[in-house]
Amino acid sequence: MSKYIIGVDPDSDKHGIAIYQDGELVRLSSMQLLGLKGFIDSLVKTSKIDSLEIHMEDTCANNAAFKKRGVKNSKSGTAVNRGVGRCQQAQIELERLFDYCEITVVKHKISKQWKDAAYGKMMFEQATGWKGRSNEDTRSASWFGYLGTKK
Repeated sequence: MSKYIIGVDPDSDKHGIAIYQDGELVRLSSMQLLGLKGFIDSLVKTSKIDSLEIHMEDTCANNAAFKKRGVKNSKSGTAVNRGVGRCQQAQIELERLFDYCEITVVKHKISKQWKDAAYGKMMFEQATGWKGRSNEDTRSASWFGYLGTKK
């Protein structure tokens, strides 16, 4: 039997996904909602799972309007805030999916850990041993999954 932790970085298009099996990072991917549902169904059918847990960035915890550097007018600021709102809605949809699948969700504070392409990627690779491809979203998902492996 194996313990699976899925790290998730919610996004309005494709979510960053990191799969840990028995504490080891085994897969990184970017998936839309229905692709993630299909992956979970397949995982449950084909694997001997002792436990399955989601560790996800809690984008909904921040209700403030964000100010972005370089935004010069209110129209641009509105676009930034709209993007944040889309990510928050994406998180809500993910939570509905996980509730439907009866999977425990642990939410974590927003973090920039491991997102940086240079230093963050190096720290990510050292901590996880991952040598394959990654991007900002999959490394972020890995961070939340990593936190789950350490609890």
